[in-house]
Amino acid sequence: MLGAIRHKGFIPWDDDLDIGMTRDDYNKFMDVASKELGDEYILQTFFTEENTPFYFAKVRKKNTKFIEEYCKDLDINHGIFIDIFPYDNIPDDKKLRDKQQRKVNFWSQLFIAKSVKGISNMENSLKGKIKKMARMFLHYFLKPVSKNYLFLKLDAACQEYNNVKCKMKSFVKYPYLMIPSEDLINLERVEFEGIYVNCPGHPRDYLKHHYGDFMKLPLKEKRVGHRPYKLEV
Repeated sequence: MLGAIRHKGFIPWDDDLDIGMTRDDYNKFMDVASKELGDEYILQTFFTEENTPFYFAKVRKKNTKFIEEYCKDLDINHGIFIDIFPYDNIPDDKKLRDKQQRKVNFWSQLFIAKSVKGISNMENSLKGKIKKMARMFLHYFLKPVSKNYLFLKLDAACQEYNNVKCKMKSFVKYPYLMIPSEDLINLERVEFEGIYVNCPGHPRDYLKHHYGDFMKLPLKEKRVGHRPYKLEV
């Protein structure tokens, strides 16, 4: 959204593109994507590739590589990708919201630890080394536990309030992405790289809330993108 509003396309120093959908639309997309994507792209989810460490879906381009550092040892498709996030209901009550978030974080950490032995960021620092050792211990501790079980527990935590009327939605793993439910229905068309795409309603209000003066560029040293372990296009 920030790239579309501020740059009318990609943020120049960032290669990332995320797509968010309501859970209903996300489920519909899961049903048709494999048929509709054609021969050049694949849908990657836990159900299409059990080794994936991601709860959300990715669409990857075949015959390319964008290998993320912490995934470099995983036997999965590593093609250039876009992320597809489901937006679920977030309870209006802050205590319930925080409780849901704790559940999601708990099951998410176990799901990732089951998938990946270590973590790559900060591994040279003492804190990073401790985190890596803890993640490796947890990975081996979880060996008897089914990855499918962990996924279903995480999925249930994310969708816990989808049958309850709520004012806000979010990709629950990242609660700072909260957005009014009505803004995911009343969409706005915005320009992105020469085409017009759907964006949540009131995008400038959302960006102002999250970034303040969102039209102001960050300092040069903070203009950092996603650096892959290996890239082939």
